[in-house]
Amino acid sequence: MKKTFILLYKTFIYRRLLAYSALLMCAFTVQSQENNVLPSVSHPAKGVNFFYLNGRDQEDFVQVAEKLFFGDNACKGIRADISERFENSLKEIKSAGFDWVRLLVSKDFYSIYAPRCGFSMDEIYPVLADKHLSVLSKLIEKVTAHGLKIELVLSGTKWFADPRNDVRFFESILFGIPLEHVDMIILGGDVQPSNAQYQADWLLQVLPHFLNHKHSNLASQNYLFDTVTYRNKDQALAYVKWVKKHFPQLSYLPVNLYNRTLPPSSSWRDYSTALKEFIAIYKQANLPLWIDEYGFRLSNESESVQYTEADRVAYLKGFYHALSCENSITAAYFIWTAGNDRHVSFPDKDTDRTPFGLFSGYENNKPITTLAWDEVALFNTTSSYCEQLIKIR
Repeated sequence: MKKTFILLYKTFIYRRLLAYSALLMCAFTVQSQENNVLPSVSHPAKGVNFFYLNGRDQEDFVQVAEKLFFGDNACKGIRADISERFENSLKEIKSAGFDWVRLLVSKDFYSIYAPRCGFSMDEIYPVLADKHLSVLSKLIEKVTAHGLKIELVLSGTKWFADPRNDVRFFESILFGIPLEHVDMIILGGDVQPSNAQYQADWLLQVLPHFLNHKHSNLASQNYLFDTVTYRNKDQALAYVKWVKKHFPQLSYLPVNLYNRTLPPSSSWRDYSTALKEFIAIYKQANLPLWIDEYGFRLSNESESVQYTEADRVAYLKGFYHALSCENSITAAYFIWTAGNDRHVSFPDKDTDRTPFGLFSGYENNKPITTLAWDEVALFNTTSSYCEQLIKIR
């Protein structure tokens, strides 16, 4: 009798535990779904690329991640207070009205800094080793501690030469990081599927693999890809047609929307008009736009044509006017880039690729922001931005 009672009691406890576990799993699922809701056109994601602190020579993403984990001396570092600059940058990003941060993890960047940081590429690619995943995970957790969502961009081999191993590289990252902190995953960088067949082939192998992944944890994530700013309207239209043909299931059209084609001193209305011509084409996809990159590069002293901070502000006003004030079809804006992306130690290396950075530097380990940053913050935080732009400016 005693044995029967004990058996019945154990069965009762076991069943209650199963029911409690099921309840917890259900709650976790609901919570995950709530946390993973993507933005709509009425509430677009306002994001910023975060790849630099004070200069690309020692304070880019790869080196910063190492220094946050191992200390300022990692990667032959000679600058102190990396962690303080990192935290102050995140505070500035949050206070400027951004709710998303864009992080880029690239095989090529690991390769560039392998000699400086002591990386063995066998531990980077095709499978990112656990010790590197720990470094990446710590950085992700520091970002999300500020209440920021993450768009994670994954980039593989140069020239898209090895899609199979790129998939392995991406999977090793996604299985090894706290994926609950990632709300959008972007596969590939600067993919031009309608311009280059080898890039189309890469995308047609990689993106469906993840959209239909055999592991439910990965299949349930949000995926897009990063493209480029197309040089003319014919290219833009070909891109729209390609995406609609090959990926009709996508909920967003990935777009880049830089524009530096107008002469210096052009007005914001000029930029708005120029951008609208491309927006009209992208609207033909009948999808909200996921603008993974936009921004404006200033000129260096050596360049014959000089674009100034005033030109960058004019571009931003025109951008927001064309995308938000008149069209309202954008689900996400990610500007390139927070931080100072100049070569601080070797300024002669600044060429036609820099600077885009919205911080001019740091003082007392706090960002020195620019007029362009102030304009973006105004757009992010002011509900009457469009009315002010049209009536006052």
